[in-house]
Amino acid sequence: MSGRWWLCALLWSAVSGLARAEDVPSSDGGVAQVASPSDAEPAPETPGQESAPAAESATSAEPAASSEQGAASVSAEAATSSEPAASSEQGAASVSAEAVPAKPVQAVEATPPVEEPPALQTVVTSSRTQERLRETPVATEVITRSEIVASGARDASELLNARPGFVVQQGFSGSGLSMQGLAPEYVLVLVDGERVTGKVDGNIDLSRLSLEDIEQVEIVKGPGSVLYGSDAVAGVVNFITRRAQRTLGADLRAAYGTLGRLDLDATGETRGDAWGLRMSAGLQRRDAYDLDTTDIGTTGSTLSGYDLSARGDWRGSETMSLEGTASYSHRIQRGVDLGAAGAVFDRATRDNTFASRLSPSWRLGEKVNLRADVSYGHYERRYLRDQRNASALDTVEDTRDQQARVGAQMDARPGGGHALVIGTEYLGEWLQSDRLDGGRGRRGRGSLYAQDSWTLWERKGLVAMRGGRVDVDSQFGLALTPRFALKVDPLSWLTVRGSYGWGYRAPSFQDLLIDFENPSVGYTVRGNPDLKPERSRSFSFNVETRPTRDSVVWVGLFQHSLRDMIAASLQSEGDFLRYSYINIARARVRGGELGLRQTLPGRIQVELGYTLTDGTDQELDRALEGQARHRLTAQATWRHREWGLEANLRGALTGERPFYPDTNGDGVADSYRASPTVSLDARVAWLMPAGGLQLFVVGSNLTGAGNPTDLPIPPRTLQAGVSTRF
Repeated sequence: MSGRWWLCALLWSAVSGLARAEDVPSSDGGVAQVASPSDAEPAPETPGQESAPAAESATSAEPAASSEQGAASVSAEAATSSEPAASSEQGAASVSAEAVPAKPVQAVEATPPVEEPPALQTVVTSSRTQERLRETPVATEVITRSEIVASGARDASELLNARPGFVVQQGFSGSGLSMQGLAPEYVLVLVDGERVTGKVDGNIDLSRLSLEDIEQVEIVKGPGSVLYGSDAVAGVVNFITRRAQRTLGADLRAAYGTLGRLDLDATGETRGDAWGLRMSAGLQRRDAYDLDTTDIGTTGSTLSGYDLSARGDWRGSETMSLEGTASYSHRIQRGVDLGAAGAVFDRATRDNTFASRLSPSWRLGEKVNLRADVSYGHYERRYLRDQRNASALDTVEDTRDQQARVGAQMDARPGGGHALVIGTEYLGEWLQSDRLDGGRGRRGRGSLYAQDSWTLWERKGLVAMRGGRVDVDSQFGLALTPRFALKVDPLSWLTVRGSYGWGYRAPSFQDLLIDFENPSVGYTVRGNPDLKPERSRSFSFNVETRPTRDSVVWVGLFQHSLRDMIAASLQSEGDFLRYSYINIARARVRGGELGLRQTLPGRIQVELGYTLTDGTDQELDRALEGQARHRLTAQATWRHREWGLEANLRGALTGERPFYPDTNGDGVADSYRASPTVSLDARVAWLMPAGGLQLFVVGSNLTGAGNPTDLPIPPRTLQAGVSTRF
């Protein structure tokens, strides 16, 4: 009961603060006011010049203002600034009514763009409202647009695979993201603040998320259930889409390479005085690949698909604005699988995904904003398996996953250094699948949340954050998730952050209702409708130092303690093996991250990262499956603007990983440890002096890492292409 009384007191305090918001002058300087993009208007992107180091492009009174530092795991290198936070192209779920569309920008005569230094970058994910990266109490990483382009990554899985603290897991369900030692089902993936629809085996396939229309990626490690509810146990990854900035403009990109990989992207945008519209389209195809040539099966499927997206904004008056997004993607994959007794199956999947969002916002006063959100997501998958020379084991399965969300959020600054966020939302989920008992599942979840960021000592950057959320689930009842965070800048070159929070994950429909039989292999899977939600307690501690103008060093510690974990239970039923799910497991995952970012002479910037992860299944007293204890990541970027050249090199060294397969079906794990692996990706680009064309070459998995058993990633590939801007 004490936890519930604490939350009631917090909500009452927040509501009381709102009542005073119109009358009390603000004295806070810790969390930035939302600024109009016209205050700090970003210049349009030019191929090969997306981000130049600040030392080369502009004078600045702030130290360490390197534009390459958007991916810092903590805030910034710069000293305190009195300027309001500038929203470059945020467009996330919490764009306020004050966010005035940028003035029309000429596309050709524009000067080369200069990214905001990290101290002035704004983020939205850690608080669901805009705030400066340097000032957020919760450690947040940002991958900027320039870094996305320089990496050469073609989808979200390729972009995040070499990041510290991340592991992209490849499997039949696609590319899932593991964070801080926890499996993909504990990571919440958002696009513009909305949940991505279409989980397969608990994973969101990151390869479905293309990058041609992504402005930046915001990463919050640690529990995010206080603001986002279920699934945000290990952290939240939010992909922010791009807004229109130019009066009239277009971008084209084409690339082709090994495995018959073809990528075509096109975007167009236009902006008026009070409105803007940006549209994009992409086409992808790739041949299948096979890492085991001793049989006719394939390791990776063929791919063919396309995606469409649009984003618009309109300002109706000084106090009202409207923003909307819509996207659609279509993918077909084909492969060859092997079954028992030499059976061969031709497999095909067809995935269609639709997502939409509409967000009106109003300025209710000088320091009070109200935003409403309505979103809908729809995912369809058809799975076809055709046995060669027979039909007894042929399979056709259809899955339809839908979710809808309605929410409202109020942001207020009542004075005294407080920045309040109060919101409510309702999430509905529906799943129809041939694999579910009864063929369908449905549930709803109503939520109320509140958070207060309190600047206690502006001079030392002392900010305390407290928040809480109540979820009422139609299946699982009440869930309470508080969070506390603290940030302080004891010295101009030192920032310290710490946080503690609760999280939870509601069982998926598959956990509850799956009813699946695979006669070709000899097993069945049955859900358990009596499952309880998983619960977690997590803390993190982060220290960032800026010893010189060109250096940033950060250290982070974390721990997640989970109970009521959902685990598979194996039973024998005659000649068949029967799997089900029960709440028995307890796990503890702890570790640390160490990073260095250094600008070197010769226009070179390097970033090194090390992650130690100690994950233990406390029920079985063994390391968590597939989780490496040690992982090193490295990245180097070089740019020469006068020559129009740029190069990027990314790599990762992943230590041994434990696995516990039951290869002979006797119910006893045949454990082994996978050998360490080294991955390396590279991109080189040249901006031609005339014509505005950029030529580039991308190499992926240059070391040829991978195997068909526990690392089924694509083999070494090369791709060459051209991009231009009008």
